[in-house]
Amino acid sequence: MKRLLTTTFLLFLLCFAAESIMAQSAVTTLPRASQKATVGQTIGLTEVMVTYHRPAVKERELWGKLVPYDAVWRAGANDNTLISFSTDVSIEGKELKAGTYGLHIIPSEAGESEVIFSNSTTAWGSFSYTPDEDALRVKIKSTDAPHYEFLTYLFEDITATSAVCALVWGKKKFPFKVEANVHDHVFASLKDELRNRSGWTWRGWDEAAKYALQNEVNYKQGLAWATRSVFMTPNTANIVTKAQLTAKMQEPKDEKAEMDIIVATMEQDLATFNVGWQEYHGTANYLIQQKENNHQDKALAWLNKSIEMKPNMSNMMTKSTLLANMDKEEEAEKVKKEAIAKGTNSELNNYGYQLFFKGKVKEAVEVFEANVEKNPTDPNVWDSLGEGYAKLGEKQKAIKSFKKSLSMNPAPNVKANSIKVLKELGVDYKEVQKP
Repeated sequence: MKRLLTTTFLLFLLCFAAESIMAQSAVTTLPRASQKATVGQTIGLTEVMVTYHRPAVKERELWGKLVPYDAVWRAGANDNTLISFSTDVSIEGKELKAGTYGLHIIPSEAGESEVIFSNSTTAWGSFSYTPDEDALRVKIKSTDAPHYEFLTYLFEDITATSAVCALVWGKKKFPFKVEANVHDHVFASLKDELRNRSGWTWRGWDEAAKYALQNEVNYKQGLAWATRSVFMTPNTANIVTKAQLTAKMQEPKDEKAEMDIIVATMEQDLATFNVGWQEYHGTANYLIQQKENNHQDKALAWLNKSIEMKPNMSNMMTKSTLLANMDKEEEAEKVKKEAIAKGTNSELNNYGYQLFFKGKVKEAVEVFEANVEKNPTDPNVWDSLGEGYAKLGEKQKAIKSFKKSLSMNPAPNVKANSIKVLKELGVDYKEVQKP
């Protein structure tokens, strides 16, 4: 009987202890005092993400007291603080593989602290930390900082290839630099993407080639991509890209030599591939826009070829501009008049506004007048002409043009503009009623 009572009493104690433990552990999801937070930063194509909990200072003495010096600290609260990298990176110059790591810090009163990246990511804080699971340790300099009541991770000093991740709490900051080999990651990504839908059109190959050109890296690969783009669909954009990369590969001694290679390469591609007037026009326009003007004759020859294939306002106006640059004013003016005569409604309207916004209002009005003569039933051309006259100070002609536009049932935006400018001219215009 005595043994039975003893056994019963022990069972009671065990049940009481179990209930006490359960009473101290939440079995439901409730808010935590140190709330969870996530912060991230993209470096090139590399995603860096920190997940942590944010304790408050609450007037406590942090460093050397709540957080001991020279001991491993969880760098947050509650669960492991986690940091993840979508690609390989370097931390303070030391390589670290892509992945997710438990983040710990060993604070030092002298400022010579350590940051630990642990392969263990499921621990509660740093209590079960062991150095055997370290993926990387780096030494850093902790610094003083403005007061942060809540523990915070932030990213600063951001560049195209790096960022500084810093833990700040109380009045201390623990920064460490994260660097990504952006170009290697971009090239690897481009190669993968070009095996999918991005590689089905010329544009994907051209964009990849332009990345190499603009960032001055791996010209050989860039040229291969540009060549593929031109082979698929030759056009001004990829022909120019290919020519520029060809020149870079040959390492010319100066800008003139580089331009000579570009022109020779474009000329070869124009002769080799099935191109139209747009490609001759576009490549000529590219030459005109260059600082050095040693290839004006070549640009003129390509413009003549473009006009021969399909004369239109666009290529003829470019020729007029080139002739003016070559001090052939009389010929330039003749070509300009021929171009305006060939212009479509939208071409004339757009060209007129180009002149208008460059301050060449009189010339703009001449173009608007030519457009009205060719397209007298379009209310938009009368509205444009009205704006030109108003800018010139020819008030009555402007009023007449706007009234003409409003009498033709214009689109809402055209109507609103005509009424607006009329009011600026002092005319409270009422819409013309149709008979």
